[in-house]
Amino acid sequence: MTVAPGSSNTGCPAPLPPPPVCHGPLGEEKSPGDIWTANCHKCTCTDANAVDCKAMECPSPPTCKTGERLIKFQSNDTCCEIGYCEPRTCLYNNTNYEIGTSFGDSNNPCISYTCHDTGFIAVVQDCPKQSWCAEEDRVYDSKKCCYTCNTQCRSSPVNVTVKYNGCKKRIEMARCTGECKNTLKYNYDIFQLENSCLCCRGENYEFRDIILDCPDGSTINYRYRHITMCSCLDQCRQTTTPTTIYS
Repeated sequence: MTVAPGSSNTGCPAPLPPPPVCHGPLGEEKSPGDIWTANCHKCTCTDANAVDCKAMECPSPPTCKTGERLIKFQSNDTCCEIGYCEPRTCLYNNTNYEIGTSFGDSNNPCISYTCHDTGFIAVVQDCPKQSWCAEEDRVYDSKKCCYTCNTQCRSSPVNVTVKYNGCKKRIEMARCTGECKNTLKYNYDIFQLENSCLCCRGENYEFRDIILDCPDGSTINYRYRHITMCSCLDQCRQTTTPTTIYS
């Protein structure tokens, strides 16, 4: 028996082939109306069994205020960059400082820093008309940067090694240091001008007892005069006797 085209041997029409379908990114079949995401595109299987893909729209990043910075990062579940604002800071010695914060240099008291949105701005304190003097004569300001020189007559500590009969001891004694103003005055007795030559000297003393260490391990008592007050005295004037005397 001859079978006519388009019919089966049962006499029924042959089934039609399946309609064409869309294919997803992995080759899987997609039906009309199916939506999926691939390579940051949103794709749709149209009624015409065609794939229509459009780039995904990402939200605009936030607008940060002055003193803030935008931090962007890629989310794991989206193709868009996500952003947020955080306070802008300056990093110094592993410490973050906010905008407007000022602080001093730990190694140099004359330098301070201020955190700006462009970074650090260093300010060096000026010490006008500052003259050099020994460390012991310096009087520093509250920042320990600028100083003035104390040149007045005064007592200051000094370390001295006292030696006697081979025995010795290092102690702290007082010495007179500083300047004295010399004046010019008229002497009516000799009818001429005279310079009053003053120097910073010890005016009062006290006796103090110490113990000296000897090479053989023994010790001896020793008494010395310790300056208790310094004054601007005439070079020819004799100092007073000790204010404290030990018997």
